[in-house]
Amino acid sequence: MALGEVYAGGDPETSGTAGTVDVSPTVGWVAPGQSFYVKTYGSSSCPNAPVRLAAGEASLRITMTRIGGSTCTADFGPTSYALDLPESLEGALSIAITLDFQDGEQVDLILRCAL
Repeated sequence: MALGEVYAGGDPETSGTAGTVDVSPTVGWVAPGQSFYVKTYGSSSCPNAPVRLAAGEASLRITMTRIGGSTCTADFGPTSYALDLPESLEGALSIAITLDFQDGEQVDLILRCAL
């Protein structure tokens, strides 16, 4: 079961070189200092979802798992989840976030806190 809730907001798609779209995972604020989102790309019927969150001193490790069943649609799009910021990280100026995917991929991101 996924943590948080599916989130329809988030940053707009970012254009890459030669008109391509950047489909790298991203993080950003839903409510600064309180909740944030994680956005990944993949099948809309089998998205990667956060299933475990572990807080460190100024870091978060989020385990991402594909959910939705054994048969997935061949589409490719964004899915975002809103998560509550652990109380231990409230007031941090920046938070190092590591996304651990079930296929072994790791993505390191920085969530910068709004002042």
